[in-house]
Amino acid sequence: MNMGIVITSVFLGTLALGLPVAVCLGLTSVIGFASLNLSMDYVAQTAFTAVDDFTTIAVPMFMLAGSLMEKGGLTLRLINFAKSIVGRKAGGLAIVTIVACTMFGAISGSGVATCAAIGSIVIPAMIREGYGADFAGAVTACSGGVGAVIPPSILMIVFGVSAEASITALFVGGIIPGILLGLFLSTAAVIVSKKRKYKTDAPKMDFWDIVKAAWNAKWALFTPILILGGIYGGVFTVTEASVVSVVYALFVVTFIYKEMSWNVFISSLIDAARSAGTILLIITTGRMFGRLITVYQVPQMASQFLVEYISSPVVLVLVIDAFFLFIGMWMESSTQIIILTPLLLPVLVSMGVNPVQFGIMFVIGCEIGFETPPLGINLFVASELAGTTIEKISREALPFVLAESTVLVLVSLIPELSLFLPRLMGLIV
Repeated sequence: MNMGIVITSVFLGTLALGLPVAVCLGLTSVIGFASLNLSMDYVAQTAFTAVDDFTTIAVPMFMLAGSLMEKGGLTLRLINFAKSIVGRKAGGLAIVTIVACTMFGAISGSGVATCAAIGSIVIPAMIREGYGADFAGAVTACSGGVGAVIPPSILMIVFGVSAEASITALFVGGIIPGILLGLFLSTAAVIVSKKRKYKTDAPKMDFWDIVKAAWNAKWALFTPILILGGIYGGVFTVTEASVVSVVYALFVVTFIYKEMSWNVFISSLIDAARSAGTILLIITTGRMFGRLITVYQVPQMASQFLVEYISSPVVLVLVIDAFFLFIGMWMESSTQIIILTPLLLPVLVSMGVNPVQFGIMFVIGCEIGFETPPLGINLFVASELAGTTIEKISREALPFVLAESTVLVLVSLIPELSLFLPRLMGLIV
C-alpha cells in the first residue's frame, strides 16, 4: 500500500478519534519515519531541535507576563482609559472593548488571553447598560483576536520559528494590520450599535479626565513602549524582551499596584505553563510532521499543483485567504502554522510574496479562526462570560468577521501594509 495513503489515514483517523492534535502529529510522524527505516534517534533529534531554540523561550515568558498583569489589576486600568476616550460614542462600550483588547494584546501576545481578560470585565458592564448579551460576547470574541496580530504575538513567534523568518520584522509588520483590524471592527460596532440604538450612560469626559485616566494607566500603557521600543531599538532581542516583560510585570504588580500575592503568582505560573506547554508540544510534533512531509516531497507537489492550475498571483493569494478562513474553523492556530507553513510558503515565495507578508496574512487568518465555529476558542470563552450560546454569538459575530476578512484581503493584495514599516527600519529588503 502507498505509504502516503497510510500516513494520511493515520493522521485523519487519530483526529477523528478525538486524540489531541499533538498526539496525532507525533504518532503519524513516528509511523512515517519508521516506514522509511530511519532510526528513532533521528525522530528524537528532530523533536529536540524543534524547541532547542533561544527564540522559543519567548512563548512562555510573554504568556507569564500577560497573566501577571491581567491578575494584577492592569486590565481594569486599561479599560478605564479606553472608556475615557470613546465611552460616550454610539456603541461606546463596544469600542472600549475593541480599544482595550488592542492595548492588552500589545502586552499578552495571545488572542485567547486578551478575550478572557478584557471580556471578564467588559461583558457584564455591556449587559448592564442594555447591550445584548449575544452582541457583547461577539464583540469581545472578535476584538480579542486582535491580540494575536498586535505585537508581540505568540503566533508570530511560532510562524517565525517554523518559517525561519525574522520575528522582529513580523512584529513590525503586524502594527499597521493590527491597527486596521481595530478600526474596521470599531466601524462595524458603530454601525450595528446605531441601528440598535445601543449607547452608554457614561458621564462626559473632558480633556483632563482623559489625562487623569491615562495617568492612572501609565504603568500599563508603558509596557508595550518598553517591550516593542526595546526590540525595535536594538536594545534587546525578542526573547530578552519577553524576560524583561516578566520582570517589569512583577515590579509593577508588586510595588506599584501592590496586588501581588503568593496565590496570584502561583496561579499565573500555572496558567502560563499550561498554555505554553500545549504550544511547545505542538511545535515539537509539528516540526517532526513537517520534516516527514518534506521527505515525501509534499510541499513540492502542492506547489506544482497550485502553480499549474493557478497562474495569477492575485487569484492564488485570494484562494489561500479563503483556505485560511476555512481551515481556521476546524484547526487550532498554532497547529495550522506548524503544518501549513512548509506547504504554502514555498508556493507563495515562488510567486513573489515576501515571507513576512505571508506570515501576517497567516496570523490574521488564524485570528479570524478564533471567532468562527465550530472550534473558535474565543467563542467558547465569550459565551461562558456572556451566559449565552456559541450559536447566538456566532450569528452576532458575522459583521465583525466580515470586517476582519476585508482587512485580510487588503493585507494580501497590498504588500506595503505589512512590509512598509519593516523596510523603513531596514529589517527586510
